[in-house]
Order: sequence, then structure tokens, then C-alpha cells
Amino acid sequence: MPTVAERSLATLQREIAEYLRGLRKRLAEEIRGYPTPIPRCDAQFNHLYEQQGRLARDLDRFRAEAPTRKLIEHFVASAPYTDDPSERDFRSRIRGELSALGS
Repeated sequence: MPTVAERSLATLQREIAEYLRGLRKRLAEEIRGYPTPIPRCDAQFNHLYEQQGRLARDLDRFRAEAPTRKLIEHFVASAPYTDDPSERDFRSRIRGELSALGS
């Protein structure tokens, strides 16, 4: 039977995965709505596309791996996918909840 901490880590991991799914959807919409034609040297588009790929890899990891503190710590320490303040707020809240769980 999982401990309280393990259940809490699982809850945080599910919450992060749900957040990443929503973020992936928003990035996909932004990419679909990007004005065409898109030159290969368009740095903003290329950045969006790279962030979408990184996000997809991270989301796959959150779906596949068992909940661990290390996985969640990696998420909160990694670079944000967007410049949106809500993402910084989300990461800060997750960091705080993880700290509240202790070691």
C-alpha cells in the first residue's frame, strides 16, 4: 500500500501531466495559427516548435514513470516552456507543495 507521501507525489505528478497537456494544446494552437508562409529562419516559430517537442518528451516521461520526488524536482527546476506568468506561478506552487512533503 502506498504511503501518504507516495500518494501525494502521485497527485502532484498527475497535476503536472494535466498542466502539460493543456500547455501542449495551447502551443499547438499557437503553431497552427502562426502566419504563413513561415521562413526556415523564423526564430520565434522555431522556438515554439522546439518547446513543443520538449514538452511532448516531458509529458511522455510523466505518463510513463512512477511518481518520484526526483521527477517532480526536475520539472520545477527545468526551464519554462513559455513566458506566461501563470506557468511560473504553477511551478512555484508545485515547488512549495513538494517542499511541504519533506524529504
